[in-house]
This record gives sequence, C-alpha cells and structure tokens, in this order.
Amino acid sequence: MAFKTGSYGDPAATNQRDYWRVAFQLVKRAKFDLGMLVLMSAVLIPLDIHLKDWLLSTKAVAVLGIAMSIFIGFRNTQAISSWWEARTLWGSVVNKSRCWADGLRGLLSRQQWQSARTKHLVQLQVAIAWQLNFELRNFWHPDLQLMRQQLLHQLALPVNSTVRSLSAQRAMAIQQLAEEQWISERGRIHLLEISDAMTDAVGGLERIRNTPIPPPYDLFVPVINWVFGTQLLLSFESQGSPITGILLFFGFLIAERIGAYVEGPFDQDGSSFSMPLNTICVGTSEDLIPSELDYGRYRPSRNPVFWD
Repeated sequence: MAFKTGSYGDPAATNQRDYWRVAFQLVKRAKFDLGMLVLMSAVLIPLDIHLKDWLLSTKAVAVLGIAMSIFIGFRNTQAISSWWEARTLWGSVVNKSRCWADGLRGLLSRQQWQSARTKHLVQLQVAIAWQLNFELRNFWHPDLQLMRQQLLHQLALPVNSTVRSLSAQRAMAIQQLAEEQWISERGRIHLLEISDAMTDAVGGLERIRNTPIPPPYDLFVPVINWVFGTQLLLSFESQGSPITGILLFFGFLIAERIGAYVEGPFDQDGSSFSMPLNTICVGTSEDLIPSELDYGRYRPSRNPVFWD
C-alpha cells in the first residue's frame, strides 16, 4: 500500500546529524566548567604529589559517587518537570487563544463576527501571546519586535503595553460586549472562563520564570560534584589511568550542567535548552489571524536543535 505525504510537516524531532550541534551548544554553555577541568587536569596529573594526602579511601569515593548520582538525578528530574510544566502551560495559552476566537465566532452573529470590533478582539489575544513571550524571555528578534509594535498600533494601544494591561483590555471588552447585548450572560461567563484560564497559565509561567532553584542547593550540588570529580581523577591517576578519570569527571560534570541549563526554559540563546516560544506564537497567530502579520526575516523552525 502506498501512503501519501500530507502538507502538515513531520513531527518535530532531533536528527542524528544534528547531534554535534547539540554537543556544541552544551560545550559552549559549559565552557567555564570545561576550562576549569582542563586546568585542573593539567596541574594535578603531571605533579608528583603524595596521593595519600589527597585521596579518600575507595569506599569513601564509592559512597560519594552514589550520593552524587542521587543529587544529579534529582536535579535533572526537577529540571525536566519544570520545563515540561512550562510547555504544558504554553499549550494552555495556545488552546485558550483558539477558544477565545472560536467562542467569539460561536457567540456573535455573522455580521458581528466580520466587524472591525471583533477583529480587534482577536488581534488583542494574539498581542497578549506575543507580549507574554517577550516578557518571559526579556528579549526579542528585531523583526518580531517591529511586528509587535505594528500590532499594538493597529489596536491603538501604547507600545509599552504589558500582559497585565492587555488582559485588562480584554476584560473590559467582555464587559462592553455584554452591556451592548452582543453576547448573553451565558456568553459573558464563557468568555470570562477563557480569560481566567489564560490568567492562570500566565501566572504559572511567571512563577517558573521568577523562581529559580534554591541558592543553597544550586551551590551545593556543583561543589560536591567537583569534590567527587577531583577524587575520581586522583583515584584513576593512582592506578595509572588518568584519561579514564578525566572522561568520567567530564561525564558527571556535563550531566550536572544539563540539569542546571534545562531549569531555565525561557533562556535567550534560542538553543535546544530553551522553549520554542517564537515558533509557538507564530503558530497561534496563524491560527487566529492567518497571513495578517509580517514576521520579517524571522522564520519558525521545526528543528528542536534551533527552535528560534
């Protein structure tokens, strides 16, 4: 049986040929730690030091390794959970944006739906999604920033509008629709429920952005990892296999750093550690107001190695 390919694109996935790009992104992020590892190896290995004065017992190193594995595993688990929660909340933003447009379409007459006022309300929801993107990441692609300014100009709203002020505009718009009897009381409640769900999602995303891992834990895990890695290096040096010690130290170091980087799903570098917020917002825009926005030179990507 011959299957035909559709026009919706393949699911996002990392190609094997891009693995080296992921490795490069990781090394670029961890350049300070890797530099310290190279320096430590260059200093400790050639020196004729008394290992018994520096090296813990084999059992102590083994216990330390078990503890380190637990700490790294816990940190990475929490980091992925935070990343996935952020992605789930952004999925809610996308879905509620669609519900907003569909709700208006279902509640209003054909003439009302085609009016400039309704177009304004749909554009307002798109503006909220883009503004949330920019506020979470605190940076933007220059062409997308220009697009945002043009959209706010069309809405007759100030350039310094925030997610909060735009949400307030949406609430007032619902009130006006009800006062002018464009929608019934049941319709008003429905639109308010969508607005409330959006507010909940925004609050959750802001919580993730503004609440880093507790500083004592952020300090303790890297410190104990360096202590363990140093002991690992010295242990294999005493057995005549310093390269093995360096490689194992490198593995634990990278494993710990991955957890630290994934904890920030709104990072600015647009690498595989961050979320594809621009791509998500473009998809939302095209769902609600197709072909109305000019993204300039920006093009969304389905490659998770280079989201933005």
